[in-house]
Amino acid sequence: MRRRASEHSSRGFTLIEMIVVITLVGILGSGVALFIRRPMEGIMDATRRAALADAADTALRRMRRDIQRALPNSVRVAQNGSTWYIEFLPVLTAGRYCVEADCGTPLDTGSFGTSLGFAGPAPVLSPIPTSTELAIYNLGTSGADAYAGSNTSTLTAIGANSVSFASKMFPFASPANRFQIIGTPVSYACTAGGSLTRITGYAKQAAQPTSTPSGASSAVLASNVGACSVDYTQAAIDQNGLLYITLTLTLNGESVVLTHAMQVSNAP
Repeated sequence: MRRRASEHSSRGFTLIEMIVVITLVGILGSGVALFIRRPMEGIMDATRRAALADAADTALRRMRRDIQRALPNSVRVAQNGSTWYIEFLPVLTAGRYCVEADCGTPLDTGSFGTSLGFAGPAPVLSPIPTSTELAIYNLGTSGADAYAGSNTSTLTAIGANSVSFASKMFPFASPANRFQIIGTPVSYACTAGGSLTRITGYAKQAAQPTSTPSGASSAVLASNVGACSVDYTQAAIDQNGLLYITLTLTLNGESVVLTHAMQVSNAP
């Protein structure tokens, strides 16, 4: 009798007992999962929204820094289907040219010239990129339009006291004696259902391109663009422009909408 009692007391769980325990644990686990599912989904949704907001904000800030160095009156906007295009001519450096002989080589806009003296420190631009131009008093209108080349000339050199350029008679003098040295055009293309892209490395055209020019380079600033709208107004009185961009990014059912206003100086 003692041996039987000892054998009985050393036995483990029966199969039925193990199945009952597993079933109970499964029921408890399912109940816990129901309670934590929604909070976890909420955390993931918030993470996606934060990532989208950060991507949109970073892209728009990048655009603002770029566009705020645009040549006065060179920003132009066009729409082609679901894509908005923003184009401008970037100012690489600038200065004030001389009109009196005691300041250096004076610029006479009433005759052809190949150099101008400047007041203040020398513009810094080394090396000089290909297709760099000198622009004076860009109004963005007929006869004073940098895209048409009426008030620009190819830059050839920057010296300690003067700037050299291809022979040119500029149509108008700048009231403030300003000159700008500009690079090749830059465009931003914002496509609904596509991406926000920066386009560079193409020649300027009299009419704004509404597709990526042949041979141009492009870089994606933001993907997952759900919608995009652009509005640009120019105030002739205060010589300023205001560019509004509304960018919507969408991913996995989550969307963020950011509107950015960019002031553009159009004082030539």
